[in-house]
Amino acid sequence: MADTSLNENRLSILVWQTSNLWQSKIRLLLKNVNITFNEYLILETLYKLQQNLEHITQQDICKNSSIDRSVVSLKITNLEKKKLINRSHSKDKRSYGLSLTINGNLLVESLINNIENQEN
Repeated sequence: MADTSLNENRLSILVWQTSNLWQSKIRLLLKNVNITFNEYLILETLYKLQQNLEHITQQDICKNSSIDRSVVSLKITNLEKKKLINRSHSKDKRSYGLSLTINGNLLVESLINNIENQEN
């Protein structure tokens, strides 16, 4: 049987290179609006989840963005300071709700449109 490990390694390198190229293009856009890549991923995840869910928690963001809980927690605080998201406090602080502000919603829509235009 032929050894395919070299071809498999090339495929993984290609995936890695594609991911780096995609991220670098997005980072250029994000630099102009003063948000990080992880902050963008959180905003985009929240934007998409809001279309189907009423109550979105930090846990939902972690699960759907594949970003570590500690990073999401820190970035949510930063995004709240930037007035891009709101927290709605409940009796159980572990499950406060998250939503985009009007500015957050407009920013995400603008970024998504810019990213899609770059891809075409």
